[in-house]
Amino acid sequence: MAVPQKTLKQILGLSAFAAACLAVGMGLSHAWVVQAQEEQPVTVETKGGFNLPPIADVAEKLNPTVVYITNKSFVKNPHGRGIGPDGDPFFDFFFGPGGRQRQPRGGDEDEGQMVGSSGSGVVISADGEILTNAHVIEGWRGAKDPTLSVKMSDGKEYTAKVLGRDKDLDIALLKIEASHLVHAKLGESANLRVGEWVVAIGNPLGLSHTVTQGIISAKGRSNAELGGGSPVQSFLQTDAAINRGNSGGPLLNLKGEVIGINTAIRADGQNIGFAVPVDSVKRILPDLKTGRPVSRGALGLQPQELNKEFQEALGAKEGVVVGDLTKGLPAEKAGVQQLDVITAVDGTPVKSPEDLISQISARRAGDTVKLALLRNGKAMVIGVTLADRKALAPRPEGEEDGDQPREGNESGDSLDLMKAYGFKAEAITPGTRALYQLGEDRVGVVVTKVDPRSVAAERNLQPGLVIQKVGTTPVKNLAEFNAAVKKVSGKPLIIYVAPPRGDQRLTLAIPPR
Repeated sequence: MAVPQKTLKQILGLSAFAAACLAVGMGLSHAWVVQAQEEQPVTVETKGGFNLPPIADVAEKLNPTVVYITNKSFVKNPHGRGIGPDGDPFFDFFFGPGGRQRQPRGGDEDEGQMVGSSGSGVVISADGEILTNAHVIEGWRGAKDPTLSVKMSDGKEYTAKVLGRDKDLDIALLKIEASHLVHAKLGESANLRVGEWVVAIGNPLGLSHTVTQGIISAKGRSNAELGGGSPVQSFLQTDAAINRGNSGGPLLNLKGEVIGINTAIRADGQNIGFAVPVDSVKRILPDLKTGRPVSRGALGLQPQELNKEFQEALGAKEGVVVGDLTKGLPAEKAGVQQLDVITAVDGTPVKSPEDLISQISARRAGDTVKLALLRNGKAMVIGVTLADRKALAPRPEGEEDGDQPREGNESGDSLDLMKAYGFKAEAITPGTRALYQLGEDRVGVVVTKVDPRSVAAERNLQPGLVIQKVGTTPVKNLAEFNAAVKKVSGKPLIIYVAPPRGDQRLTLAIPPR
């Protein structure tokens, strides 16, 4: 039976209306669901429930790999409070209250005594290779060939010899005559995440094989933040309890892999400890095993923080500023210039001076790196073949950029920039040279007054410093300095300064007041 055309149209119309309503309803429902999802609190999906990490398993299996190292040195004049290696108090806490402990030997004290200290180490091979800190095996006050004893978890003792050491990284490799030893595996530190669980095992205060646990608190801590040590170091920070005697012991992940060597603490804090990342250790391990000197790359430049003033003046948002270059070393020879902003090394971003030093020192002398940099707002890439960091030497006294210019006028004229930038400069004359004890090679203008409430003072500009350049423009006298300052026209003033004597140079960016 045929359906009337009018009825068919009504049916089709109702169907279309119902479909439209359904679509609108579904659309609104989807929007409501999306909005509801977007407004939900952020949560973290738990993996494996709320079970505690297997600290006991790590402790049980890795304890036999941790050793107790005793260092005994014979010194002729052991008087006085002990200090860390090379007089660095940064490591002093590892040697116990009052410094390293003396061992009475009998006889007149002036004839000499045996002094001792202790630390920790971790076995990394079945035939007795042991990682520890370089300062754990140092002879006290320069004493040569200290006696190193290694005590295992089962009580067996061995005499250890030093295969190699790297004072810059504060790592040493020892060897004992043993075989079939339980040993730890070296893991990886590059991909560690802040907040991961870690375990520290060592011999704090002589308490053998003490286990503590915590997390990775931070990565990439520099010695500038810690207050001492070598600039090539970059530490893992942990809140796992570390005390005197933990030095040289392993920091472990929950797989039982060594991810760091415990090295230092902040003595003025609580549970703020630091470890050398294992990736840095693995890079130098082949050198340590053969006893050859560790090769560490160098550019031959002074990196400085890209602060707000440098950002404004140089048109860069991220990277490090080239504050100074050493003549004849790789960066200068390759064409890097003062006030270039280095943004990456071989494609890896550079975010701080410590970051640049860490990346370059992780390479060997002779390696070629590609530096991405900005110069006057223009991006470019420069290839640089690295020198050895040990080859870096201070610039000889009297060696300056370019020919030796004549001294400025002797009229005693000055340029008062107190209102503009917070300091005052004067010409270098016999009078100012004598007053500030300037070396005969110093040319430029001398800072004579700094407002203590100014940013210039915060940037450590001080009376007696010699301004030698404004930006990259050398200034030989007060007139040239005045002309260069006028060109800046209210923007941050970038000055290249030298101390009254010595080889250090520094580039400062001072904002207008």
